Amino acid sequence: MDKISQAVDYMNGPYSCSQSILCAFCDDAGLSHDEAKKAAAPYSGGRAIKCGALYAGEMVLKAKFGEDTKLVDELDKKFQAKIGAINCRDIRRNNLRPCVGCVEDSAAILQEMLKN
Repeated sequence: MDKISQAVDYMNGPYSCSQSILCAFCDDAGLSHDEAKKAAAPYSGGRAIKCGALYAGEMVLKAKFGEDTKLVDELDKKFQAKIGAINCRDIRRNNLRPCVGCVEDSAAILQEMLKN
């Protein structure tokens, strides 16, 4: 199963948006599944201000490549272009994308970035 499908499956199960992304990409972040689940738990439901799926993608990039803000900015820009916003509140208030869609899009963008 690819990481996009895995993240969506997690989101459709007992995981939050941030946990779905970080758990699906835990090997890229150098974390165990349990470590990823715990690390991402505080960042869903708008608590990270940004979409939790996007924030968890940033966590993966930072863990893999260090504090390279260019990569984080690139992820944010691609997510913004795809969804129309990066903040959870704006996405939800304007019905831009359901949470599972944000997870799917974040995973797809992140997977593509990690290939390059």
